[in-house]
Amino acid sequence: MKTIGIIGGLSWHSSLQMYEYINRYVADKLGEYNNAKVVLANVNLQEIFVTRFDEQEQVMLEGAKQIEAAGCDFYMICSNTMHKHVPFLEQHIKTPNLHIADATANEILAQGKKKVGLMGTRITMESDFYRGRLQSHGLDVLIPEEEDRAFIDHVLMTETGVGIVKEESARRFYEIAQRLADAGAEGVILGCTEIGMLMQQEHTNIPLFDTTIIHAETAAKMSIEEDL
Repeated sequence: MKTIGIIGGLSWHSSLQMYEYINRYVADKLGEYNNAKVVLANVNLQEIFVTRFDEQEQVMLEGAKQIEAAGCDFYMICSNTMHKHVPFLEQHIKTPNLHIADATANEILAQGKKKVGLMGTRITMESDFYRGRLQSHGLDVLIPEEEDRAFIDHVLMTETGVGIVKEESARRFYEIAQRLADAGAEGVILGCTEIGMLMQQEHTNIPLFDTTIIHAETAAKMSIEEDL
């Protein structure tokens, strides 16, 4: 079994879910007392939010170096937004990164879909490091209108990021997803690891691609060398 490295704490609420999803998948597949081999480097989200971009890189690098020192076979970042630092990390460590956008794109394409909506933090929705990565797989990516992007970002930063889940916020998230579907999206990417706290597939007919679940199950499959 391969050892998975996780840079977590971004936030710890979604890292907890990621850890659970990985271990549950391995346990279900292998049975008995099996669980995943995981090294968790939990960085401090507070340090991310109060520092400049270059200082953020150093916080992420500290976590990545802990994972590399532990001898992990590959690592994952438990945050969509923090994947903006992947190019920097790749310059400083040799441990391969399992990119969350690649895992998500592969799942979308496996389901025969090409046009999808993207919900996440403002930088994830608007920047090329994430949308461009999805588009490189041949996906057509729609994002919400400005007012909706601002609302999503506010909720993720001030509510779910600190473990707060509000019914009214969840309701509007579903409404935004519906607007994306009305604009032609065949499904919607939950492109922040905390959106799953607000939205679940059983509450909508719109296909949802929860990046936390997809990332976790992809890592679990890789760890037991199961075909992707």
